[in-house]
Amino acid sequence: MTGKRVTAILYGSDRNLWGGGPLKIRVSDLFAAGGPKLLSEGTTDASTVELRLQLPFDAGQLYGLTFSAPRHRPAWQLLRRLDFIRTPEQVEGDDLILRLMLVPDSPGTADLPNGLGRLEQIASPFAAPGTGIDAAAFQPLDVAAKMAFLNIEAKLRETIIDGAPLMSFVRAVRHVAVDRVFLLFDSGLKARMPRAIDFAGAPGHAAPKSLSDLPDHPDSWKHTRFAEGNIQLSFSKDAVAFPAGGPSSLVHSADVDIDLGRGLAHAKEWLENNVFRPGHKTSQALVYAQLYGQGILPQYTLDPAPATTLRAAPRLRSMRPSEKRPSARRLSPKRGRARRRSSAR
Repeated sequence: MTGKRVTAILYGSDRNLWGGGPLKIRVSDLFAAGGPKLLSEGTTDASTVELRLQLPFDAGQLYGLTFSAPRHRPAWQLLRRLDFIRTPEQVEGDDLILRLMLVPDSPGTADLPNGLGRLEQIASPFAAPGTGIDAAAFQPLDVAAKMAFLNIEAKLRETIIDGAPLMSFVRAVRHVAVDRVFLLFDSGLKARMPRAIDFAGAPGHAAPKSLSDLPDHPDSWKHTRFAEGNIQLSFSKDAVAFPAGGPSSLVHSADVDIDLGRGLAHAKEWLENNVFRPGHKTSQALVYAQLYGQGILPQYTLDPAPATTLRAAPRLRSMRPSEKRPSARRLSPKRGRARRRSSAR
């Protein structure tokens, strides 16, 4: 079953449908001999596009799909056979619906400072009094760190292990960096990781030199549900007592970040040339776009480039229909004289 129908719905960074002009479409075979091979390309002006593609998956193929526009990071997706598998039947289907987002090269972040208040409204552990981050700690953070904090919070909220969201195991926030958050997890979470079917072992992380109070985090697992944009949890070797929970409450320190997909060795060249761009660090705006494509909504929005989404585009002013005035009835001379005589009596 090689014929596939891929329906892509394109959005701008404010979560409104794309309306910013032509998009260049490229489909590549990332595992082709000699490196990624361009299979097809074209252009579209539409925000919803249906593609009919020949995508054989008989030899572990991986395909790259991008929608590009000037002054924007491409909207992109890695296509695997797994993406077309229908559960619980485990049958390969022939259609896929994608929600993809194009973010500007330098997106505006006017709404970002409001994110912490929204976490407080939903009672997120990331903003819990005493164990989370308050406004005094959040507002001085770099823009990238604020975005990482809110992106990771959303990802933990929506990632499930043994029927429970990862967020339910968070006990405290220790530090926030430009691409990761250091947390304390209930010690029961680490014990579940080796048997979790949606997680696989990954290399851990050494303690950051700039944060002397943190240990190494050698025991690590990465979520595998998506081809990109997966959360990675790296735990400390030993558990310690949680001060706010009493001596019987144990926690592990954890280094938590979201992987853009660079670990796919065969796809690295394509990702560098089409998405990441050489010399650029991990973009939290790209992480934001990936989360949106997964149906995960961080508690903030990005500003779109002018006139690139339907919300930003000028709208026609609605016109009220003119009110009909009652028209005066014309009377014949004979009927008019009769009415005047009747009113004079």
